[in-house]
Amino acid sequence: MRWIGGSPCSGKSTVAAGLATAAGALLYSCDDAFDRHADAGPAMRRVVAMSVADRLAQPIEVQVEDVLRLYREEFAPIREDLAAGGFGFAEGAALLPELLHGIGVPPDRAVWIVPTEEFQRAHYARRPWARNLVAATPDPPDAFDRWMRRDAVFARRVAAQARDLGYRVVTVDGTLSVRQVAAAAFPVD
Repeated sequence: MRWIGGSPCSGKSTVAAGLATAAGALLYSCDDAFDRHADAGPAMRRVVAMSVADRLAQPIEVQVEDVLRLYREEFAPIREDLAAGGFGFAEGAALLPELLHGIGVPPDRAVWIVPTEEFQRAHYARRPWARNLVAATPDPPDAFDRWMRRDAVFARRVAAQARDLGYRVVTVDGTLSVRQVAAAAFPVD
């Protein structure tokens, strides 16, 4: 099993899909399973029940801690899904370094892909669903900014944790192709 964690809007899904296809392996997407896991614990239930406006109005550090808590709660259902399936790759922001380290995933089997804040902002701004998500908030530009700041803090925290635990981190800034990011994620010896 290869694990690809990291921050949203870093290209994890694209890289994972390409690697899984090349390996002829099944890919598990944490994002695709999120709705099924929405009742996994109190943090998930609380965050999922909040409106986007309420969620993004919280202090950035509170938002980041909420995301970390809900990903910790979601990890057990993710592991259950993976145990049932024959997957060769798993990808998603929910794959926190501390969680994979806790189950003994060796450094050569996992990577965290994180975007620079500039790359993240530019790519989210081009996604119609991202604009639609904040459109119903009282101040869409402020909501978008707070969302981007939250994800930037999350990216820095996850990258630091991965490095501290001896895992590889690939930073995406738009200068590397998807193929180059994939090669950096899992270099061939």
